[in-house]
Amino acid sequence: MATDFARLRAMKDEDIDCSDVPEFTEEYLDNTEYVIGMPGSEHVYLCIDGKVFSHFKDTGKGYLNRLNILVNSLLKDYVNKQQAQEVI
Repeated sequence: MATDFARLRAMKDEDIDCSDVPEFTEEYLDNTEYVIGMPGSEHVYLCIDGKVFSHFKDTGKGYLNRLNILVNSLLKDYVNKQQAQEVI
């Protein structure tokens, strides 16, 4: 399904239905999970095993950041090892 960007650009603010958007209260923001991007990083979609994801989710607030940091660390190690083998 393609997005009709021309129609979206032509819309006025009052034409946008925001009735399903939660109000940004202190309580809402306190329960919001923020994933911190790193400079030069790409945002991608990954499929993660359900048990692995549940384990991280069960660790509480901040689990997405912890998962992101671990995945990045593991992938960087892998790339570094692959590049080191190419030099030999």
